[in-house]
Amino acid sequence: MSVAFKTARAFCLFAMLCILDAAHIDDIWETQLLQRKLVLTGTETELGLPEERLKAAEPLWWFHCPKCGTSFVNSLINLPGVCPGLALHKVDSTTLGPCFGPNFFTNVCPSSCSGMECVFPPHQGLGNYTDYAARKGRLVGLFRDPDQRVLSLYHSWGHGPGCFDWSDTFNNMTRPPFLEYADLMKGGMTYQLTQVDQRSTAGTPLDVHRPMTSEDAKEASRRVREGFAFVGLTEEWDLSICLFHKMFGGQCHAEEFEDVRPTSSGKNASVDYDTSELMGFHDDIDEVVYSAALDVFKANVALYNVSQDSCQPCFSVRGS
Repeated sequence: MSVAFKTARAFCLFAMLCILDAAHIDDIWETQLLQRKLVLTGTETELGLPEERLKAAEPLWWFHCPKCGTSFVNSLINLPGVCPGLALHKVDSTTLGPCFGPNFFTNVCPSSCSGMECVFPPHQGLGNYTDYAARKGRLVGLFRDPDQRVLSLYHSWGHGPGCFDWSDTFNNMTRPPFLEYADLMKGGMTYQLTQVDQRSTAGTPLDVHRPMTSEDAKEASRRVREGFAFVGLTEEWDLSICLFHKMFGGQCHAEEFEDVRPTSSGKNASVDYDTSELMGFHDDIDEVVYSAALDVFKANVALYNVSQDSCQPCFSVRGS
């Protein structure tokens, strides 16, 4: 038997084994995909009814990072039973004045919204483990790409409504160079998820929190994965609103798709800032948190069958 023939036969055997292997792998993939499909297309009985999920999560605690969607308040107040004493369907400057956030949470929410905690001052941190444990399972909120978030923070300088004692002083301050500012703000979502945010109660947005570590980010991401009843993404606002109602019930309202506090006219989180402004900066601490939020969001989008097609009944109210 020639060497050439032996080589050819060996190649043929190898090719046949590869084909059989590929077919076996395809079978495995098909089985896994079928199993996953069966898991993700759970019935209402398996997932629980929306009103049951909402009741289990009440009173909702809104975890609100700066520049991560003030407008989400209009989804919270429109959930059935969350604010039964509220006549408003929309909270914004036209209904409650330029300081509508503080006005709502201090003057309106306590007497009207039994299904949510009236969290004020805004942007509160979750604190130590005891504080977090008391809120675990009741947390709802949206997250944002950390580099886009810090750019939004930077561009919002001087555009605040002036609702706090330090607002005038802050708005009249000279804005620092971007990299200096970004370094101060780095790890902000991680900080808020794991610490008590003193900047919201006593100081200005330039008060420096202690630098966040990879261990802080790890704990923050764990809280996102385990402690939140709902996780949305500002970059996927429409799908997030649809998912919110799929999970907790109620009808979508046009007000939920409006940006009630844009940084500038026509700007919202669906339009990215120019990343060249970052000049090489990257918030690798908050990236860990955002990755966790992205994972939770994607899993729930699949679990609750949320897509552009399935959400058309919800989206139909936009602009109406």
